Amino acid sequence: MEKGKKFYKYRLGLGLLQWIANNKDIASEDKEAGRHLVKSLRGLESSSGISYTIIQGISKGQRSPEYTTLEAIAEALNTKLSTFIAFCEAIPDAEVAKAIEKDNKSKSKKRSDK
Repeated sequence: MEKGKKFYKYRLGLGLLQWIANNKDIASEDKEAGRHLVKSLRGLESSSGISYTIIQGISKGQRSPEYTTLEAIAEALNTKLSTFIAFCEAIPDAEVAKAIEKDNKSKSKKRSDK
């Protein structure tokens, strides 16, 4: 698969969703440690000051966030932007391609149902 802009937007979205899922796991194991973690997209909205619509678009691979938006997300996740980007980059290409394929099939199905 060619790694164009769409590929990297999806990788970023998957990374965001996986980071939040990891936070949920930590919170379920240790309530005290999880108290201050972002555990949902709505929680990220509250912690970052970024609108839910933008966050949701990023998580679905539909938006290209500005640098300042990425900085605000990283700060809300209590990490450095470089750490968050490295986390996203560690997602295997095959996993990103699978997410894109799944989304494309979903969009095709919606069009054919109309």
